[in-house]
Amino acid sequence: MTLGLLPHFVNTAALRYFYEVARHGSFKLAEENIYIAASAIRRQIQLLEQELDTKLFVRDRNGLRLTSSGESLLYRVKRAMKELSIARSEIDILQGEHTGNVRIGINETAAKEFLAGFLATFREAHPRITFEIVVANSNMLTDIMMRGEVDIIVGYALEQQSGLQRVVSYNLQTCITVHKSHRLANRASVRVADLVDENFIFPSGDQTLHHALNQIFTRVAVKPMFSVVANSFEFIAVMVSQGLGIGCQVRLSAGPDPMRPDLVYVPIRDVTIKSAVLACYIAAEGTSNKATLICLEELREALDQWSLQSVDETQCREGDMAVDAHRLPSPADGMGLQ
Repeated sequence: MTLGLLPHFVNTAALRYFYEVARHGSFKLAEENIYIAASAIRRQIQLLEQELDTKLFVRDRNGLRLTSSGESLLYRVKRAMKELSIARSEIDILQGEHTGNVRIGINETAAKEFLAGFLATFREAHPRITFEIVVANSNMLTDIMMRGEVDIIVGYALEQQSGLQRVVSYNLQTCITVHKSHRLANRASVRVADLVDENFIFPSGDQTLHHALNQIFTRVAVKPMFSVVANSFEFIAVMVSQGLGIGCQVRLSAGPDPMRPDLVYVPIRDVTIKSAVLACYIAAEGTSNKATLICLEELREALDQWSLQSVDETQCREGDMAVDAHRLPSPADGMGLQ
């Protein structure tokens, strides 16, 4: 019998192929990721199934799905790969080099406005550290962290859970998203009563913000008009920019969108709105992956700077609005009275 790399496994190379197929949910996507023909991957997994005397995948109308045996194997393979990654990082440290892979889960908006710039700066200093980025909504981020699929998550309105360790958090403002030409765009803030006649583009029911908005409008006994519900804040922003209605989003700062000049965020002034947070989490047991530790430290500093910059921009905007309001001419000025 051929001696495998791991005890009790003859065909250890097939474990990597199994991991990639399970991760991507198809032989074709696994082929594209590891540059091995799908037919060869399929054959290796068949051999692994023969070795284990069990089926690892089944096909149903939704595509490729793990069996109970496959789920069990995937859980253990993930843990083994994580340990091997840590070992590689430790060896690189002994050689005086910072290498390794960091897996980050993040919300769509934070990825666009913050993470892209952070990665560009980080990789200048640490070119041998690689990244896997998963973009998802807040509920999915906590799920994939609990399953051990990412090392760090950064997201809006993430809830503290057992098994997660909060690294840093920042209070957010609940804002409406409007086109810059909208009648509310130049307001320092709005009340719920100002929104009654507006056509809302609502976040979907699985979003935390959806429930918060429902509570607000229920309290004032008003049912807002809305014609579209979407599960992507980025797509809601696109619809707002095209004049299809107004949206709502939690933000570090109000004012113009840094990436879309046509959009403006205006805070909702309502004492019943609970302050959501932008937070960064890791697993409760921490991490011993050196690459992740290096990234986490610099990520914390970059988030601090982003938060401070956002607060400064909001205060400047509010100050400018106050000055503009102070400079408005009185009726007497318009009549030329002395």
